[in-house]
Amino acid sequence: MPTLAAWTIYLFGATAFVAGWWQLISPETAVKSLGLGVECVPAANGNSLAAIAMGIYYSLAAYQENRSFFKLTVPMRLLTATVFWGQGGMWKGAGLWEGLGAGLTGLALLLG
Repeated sequence: MPTLAAWTIYLFGATAFVAGWWQLISPETAVKSLGLGVECVPAANGNSLAAIAMGIYYSLAAYQENRSFFKLTVPMRLLTATVFWGQGGMWKGAGLWEGLGAGLTGLALLLG
């Protein structure tokens, strides 16, 4: 049975994977949702591939119960949350997603 910390990593990985596929299938919708122009589609496609890969890596780390990986993700995800939040607009949603995920993982690590 996976630990609580592993479940938070699985959840984050799954959402990254799904978001990456959604953006790759409909990049125009993805850039519009962030208030960007159609000229940003190539960058959005690169971001989509990174999100898919991240979803796979996070799932693998969760499966392996790689607590070192779990711990290292927390400060990076908090930094990412801060940067996204600072962008304002629709980026605040991404910042909230990153920040809440990092907080849940950090809390799960402290509890278990």
